[in-house]
Amino acid sequence: MRSKIARAATLVLLACTAAACATHFSPATIRDEIARQRGGDPLSVFELDLGRFTTLLLKNVLATEGGTIPFAGIQQLQLAVYEAPSDAGPAMDVTRIQVRGWEQVLRVHDQTRSAMVLIRPSGETVGDLVVVGAGSRKVVYGRLRGRLSPDLPKALGDVAREGGPDEVRRVLTELAEPSEGP
Repeated sequence: MRSKIARAATLVLLACTAAACATHFSPATIRDEIARQRGGDPLSVFELDLGRFTTLLLKNVLATEGGTIPFAGIQQLQLAVYEAPSDAGPAMDVTRIQVRGWEQVLRVHDQTRSAMVLIRPSGETVGDLVVVGAGSRKVVYGRLRGRLSPDLPKALGDVAREGGPDEVRRVLTELAEPSEGP
């Protein structure tokens, strides 16, 4: 009996330790990376951070007559758009951000853009998702928490890979818009 309790306690401790070792993502993390790669703070900043309560209120306000609610499964949303201080040279390389404790869905970088999509599963769904897209001047960061569709990471990865930071920004901001009824 004691060995089962000891094993369970060890597993809980390892899980907590692994979660604590995960890379912390926030708008500040992305601002710091821009400063590191470009040598200065972003020229312009837009940051939106909707916690659980604000997201719940927004969902209720945006519910359509048919009952469909944008933000399906989303409990928290962070969105940030930055203009880097210099557009000289190739795209910002967001894949240089050290990542621990996240599953990598997408990491791409070329001369014109870079992107990464990272997840942490929660059972059959995605519990936490980070998407970062960058060009030579613009960097877009989004983080979604909740009970997200397992299809969302691949879809956002396709958007980031094909459309760059402007398309990532468009898709993330559309999450907050009411969907059209039938």
